[in-house]
Amino acid sequence: MTQQKGSQMQFDDWKQVANPWRVVEAAKSDERARDAAVSRIIDTMLELQLDYRHENPGYQPFSVTALAGEIPGGGGRSDQAMLAALRYHPQSQWHKTCGWLLDQLPKRQAAAMLMQAARIRPEKMGHSIWMVTAKQMVERQGVLLRALGLNEGVRHFESVEALQVAGKRARKRLWEWLEKGEGGVSI
Repeated sequence: MTQQKGSQMQFDDWKQVANPWRVVEAAKSDERARDAAVSRIIDTMLELQLDYRHENPGYQPFSVTALAGEIPGGGGRSDQAMLAALRYHPQSQWHKTCGWLLDQLPKRQAAAMLMQAARIRPEKMGHSIWMVTAKQMVERQGVLLRALGLNEGVRHFESVEALQVAGKRARKRLWEWLEKGEGGVSI
């Protein structure tokens, strides 16, 4: 993506940049890039909590006898397939960094931020446990926190306002880390 002379990239432009590390680097000096980076980090955190947490990645269903009769280091297809699966798994350095950042946030703030990010407005088509109003989110927080894998050690939110304040604090913390290049968010 090229930048036109004399114009700054907008939030949507930064969201479309393929390399997330480029957005993180630009986030140190550009507020729009910082906003896009926070959004991308939250999306990746959600992906980690809702999708990858349930997978056992990188292990192919090969028999231990697949290498029988081959000389050590002989280039059996099964061990090469396993190495490729480990090397190209979606849990890249980006995913590991986002997971680490999630662990650095206060658990209650992280839970609020991810619940808000996962929420689907009730007027949308379809059905999901995430299709809730803000009030329903507070009422059903036990189920929603369990779906995120964040139900242990998180004190429940008393009100919609408490949930919103905690989520805002988590996003602000990520934003500040990106601005300063702290918190492990750097190239």
